[in-house]
Amino acid sequence: MPISPHAVVLDADNTLWNTNTTFRRAREAMIEVLRSGIDVPVQDPSDNEHSDNEHSDPEQPIGASSDSERSAERTDVLYRLSQHLPSAGGEGPDLERLARAAAFYMSGRRGGPEADVQTDRLRWASEQVQAGRRPPGCDEARARTAAEAFRAALREAPPLLDGADSLLRRVGAWRGARPDRRASVLFSEGGPDRLEVAFEAHEVGEGQYFDDIVLREKTPTTFRGVCRSIGKIVEVPDLQTARIVVIGDSLKRDIRPANAAGCTTVYCPGDLWGQEAPAETAEQPDYTIGRIDDALDILDLHSTDPQDSAY
Repeated sequence: MPISPHAVVLDADNTLWNTNTTFRRAREAMIEVLRSGIDVPVQDPSDNEHSDNEHSDPEQPIGASSDSERSAERTDVLYRLSQHLPSAGGEGPDLERLARAAAFYMSGRRGGPEADVQTDRLRWASEQVQAGRRPPGCDEARARTAAEAFRAALREAPPLLDGADSLLRRVGAWRGARPDRRASVLFSEGGPDRLEVAFEAHEVGEGQYFDDIVLREKTPTTFRGVCRSIGKIVEVPDLQTARIVVIGDSLKRDIRPANAAGCTTVYCPGDLWGQEAPAETAEQPDYTIGRIDDALDILDLHSTDPQDSAY
């Protein structure tokens, strides 16, 4: 049954636009710089431990160019490698450290040449960097070049996901018809500099779609803060948080904290996390949709006249 919300809160990355594609391109750019200076070994056929699924063909060099599937596999490994490095603030680890760790990973066998026993190569590579060691074939200049290749790729605007343009236009028309009773908010944990690229490309930061843009860590407390801010925008006495609909692609980062704040939640699985299963009741969304504009049915925004809604 459609609901008539007083406010819509939208996640940005991998909900409205495909940030995962942009980061994958950035990781590919970093890997290409590193490959040009690293003597990549052939995987030992006797190494049958593939816990990271980084390499299924024992005759294929780990960093060698191949089809798009293998390219995606390599960049996903680089993403997982980044999870082993401490954050330098913002959205992830220092990119030069990540480049050095990737160089260790690409040039060594599982466990690394210094390991007495087989260990996770991702963890081993990050430990080498944190210990201050220099990877073969990757001096400071190459690490800086690889980091800049990554940054340059992030300056390209991420493409809107299918249905996002339709949703944005309908939400903009809906709130514009009754600005005293309706509000829309973009709530993201993304870095301001990177998000600004998407805002400019898709004209998001100009006020036509959103009353407010919030860039903070998503927690129950910050969601409650967003709800209080919405209460100052709309002229609705005793605004109920259940009339605030939150749409996001992550059960943990979007749905769980929004549920804790009492909001109505809509889960739209994205390319980054895929279709997740709730780990517990706290992550159970009120609705699950296949693509973002399916939310128009839930919000009852398919009407040709946005003022038809009761709210």
